[in-house]
Amino acid sequence: MAKDAVDRVPRRRNLADDVADHIREAILTGRMRPGTRVDQDAIAEELGVSRLPVREALIALDQEGLIATIPRRGSRVQQLSPDDIIDHYELFGQVAGLATARAVTRIDDAGIARLAELHAQMEATPDKAERQRLNFEFHRTINTAAGSKRINSMLRLLSKSLPMPYVDFPDEWLHDASEQHDEIMAAFTKRDSASAQRAMQNHISSSGRHAIDVLTAMGFFEAVDTDD
Repeated sequence: MAKDAVDRVPRRRNLADDVADHIREAILTGRMRPGTRVDQDAIAEELGVSRLPVREALIALDQEGLIATIPRRGSRVQQLSPDDIIDHYELFGQVAGLATARAVTRIDDAGIARLAELHAQMEATPDKAERQRLNFEFHRTINTAAGSKRINSMLRLLSKSLPMPYVDFPDEWLHDASEQHDEIMAAFTKRDSASAQRAMQNHISSSGRHAIDVLTAMGFFEAVDTDD
């Protein structure tokens, strides 16, 4: 958002946001395959909306690199490569690392205790859905402590296009993530912002590498030959 005054007011969602979420999820879960044409009429009918919010959603997704729109030829799902996914996670890690470094300098002892509690609960539960919730809360606590609307706005934007739901990550990732959270917690305890930033960047980058493995196994990067 361009103006600080606007930043203070939460932006209301509109139909185009909802349609973009629907299409984005379909692309990032592989239901809409690379190279396939986006049928605007079918999406509008499925969601019970007019074509206008669908067109607006496609413009936004084109800017995200998920859709390729060619004048007079329509829109198709963009072909993503492993490098595209890695780059996205690296960018996300850079911003998340900045938030973490800022949080170390601002968080109080109660906040650190809350992080430790969430980390312990995450390690204790075998339920992946519950781990997903705790993981989200762990990172949300850090990002909130950073106290930057700009950083958090960028994190929300980048997180929209992360392709892997937590529950689909392999058990190996869960083990790695636990050790990486240990490193993040150690840096917070020492009030070492530089170490916390590096630990968070490594954590996000590692998640990207695991995501590539899972996406490759599910055929996410395989284009679909289509003549339509």
